[in-house]
Amino acid sequence: MDASLFLLINQGLHNNVLDSFMTFITNKSYILFIAILIPLFFKDWRKGLLVFSLAAMGFFTADGIGDILKRLFARPRPCHELHNVSLVVECVKSFSFPSGHAATSFAMASIIGHHFRRAAIPAFLLAALVAFTRIYVGVHYPSDVIGGAVLGGVTGGFILFIHQWPAGRR
Repeated sequence: MDASLFLLINQGLHNNVLDSFMTFITNKSYILFIAILIPLFFKDWRKGLLVFSLAAMGFFTADGIGDILKRLFARPRPCHELHNVSLVVECVKSFSFPSGHAATSFAMASIIGHHFRRAAIPAFLLAALVAFTRIYVGVHYPSDVIGGAVLGGVTGGFILFIHQWPAGRR
């Protein structure tokens, strides 16, 4: 079922415009997350700096845990396993599960959304789009991006918990 859904998305939607758009999103999503954060700095620069710092911690934590899990699960990428994959970006040699892009995007979205409620919807929509692009460009199965999204959400929640924990003890 995972491979079938992958092929439906990967092979069924391609055109030149979407290929360019999806490649930009998958490679430059950090620019869009920064674009979500910039207006928040003007609203409250101290809170914006805090959220930026927490989001960066979420990004690096989710990325590190994701790398450990990739080695643990050692799942090959669909571009290495399946025939006729519409590959829009380079098929790297690292393992597939979980998607690091999905994990880091959802970690940042959960932290941004927690602190700036109005930014929650754009942040989570961007995270979902980043996750979807990983299937579209041919480098992750749907279960990889779902696993990455869960990892990112849990990581973001953990970062928020750790940040708020000292305040709760007073």
